[in-house]
Amino acid sequence: MQEHRKRFPLKLILGLVLIIAVAGAYYFRRADRSAPLVELPMAQVGHVENITASSSVTSAVVDIRARKFELLTVDPPISFGEALDIANHVASLTHIRPAFLLAISQEELKLEKTDMCYLTDLKTGLGVRDIDGMTKPKTMHPTRDIPGFLAITKKLNKDPLKTLVTCPMSFGWGGAMGPADFIPSTWMAYKSRIEKITGKAADPWDINDAFLAMGLFVADTGAKSKTHDGEWRSAMVYFSGSPKSGYNWYADGTMEISRQIEADIESLVN
Repeated sequence: MQEHRKRFPLKLILGLVLIIAVAGAYYFRRADRSAPLVELPMAQVGHVENITASSSVTSAVVDIRARKFELLTVDPPISFGEALDIANHVASLTHIRPAFLLAISQEELKLEKTDMCYLTDLKTGLGVRDIDGMTKPKTMHPTRDIPGFLAITKKLNKDPLKTLVTCPMSFGWGGAMGPADFIPSTWMAYKSRIEKITGKAADPWDINDAFLAMGLFVADTGAKSKTHDGEWRSAMVYFSGSPKSGYNWYADGTMEISRQIEADIESLVN
């Protein structure tokens, strides 16, 4: 009986040869490191994207911390990161929000940055504005503040007539000192508490002491609540001595600044 064998069509055989040849060429091209066909697996692509995103976040954090943070009578300015570190330390001692403390310093800066004076008459409290030499009556209260000012500057070896204080506003007296913008009589009221904590002479022009004084004051006047109402009241007292003085714009401005600073702090934390 004759054996029958199946014959494959020539076209089919040629087609298979062509497929094998193409596949081989593709394989060897992928093996060539210079070929542009090799793609990263999706897991590796995601890893690269994560590295890029992480670098962007790190850059943003560095930018926030490095941002200039001006304070009254402090030249050159410190960075936001430095100010925040000090505020965090003070907050740990006084149980207030660091953002609120920093906001107070910035509201004071807005008011007084270009309105600083030198005391010229220790009997009357007359002074002169630094930027233009204009005579400014009521630069410092002669009985309430000048005695304390003389005691503070003597202790710190400062010349009272060459030490910048705030000029008077359109109401009241000037004479406030340093980043916290404390008048001498208020500073003297907090002096012993500051020195008990720091173990050194209290200096209103020292940033650490100034922030500590601010923290103690606002903690005493409602900021320990860490609520909007408590901090708003504290800001009012900080500026005018009373929560009902009518200078709401100061407290409103402080709270707005604190919201902006809190957002920056959250960016650093997150």
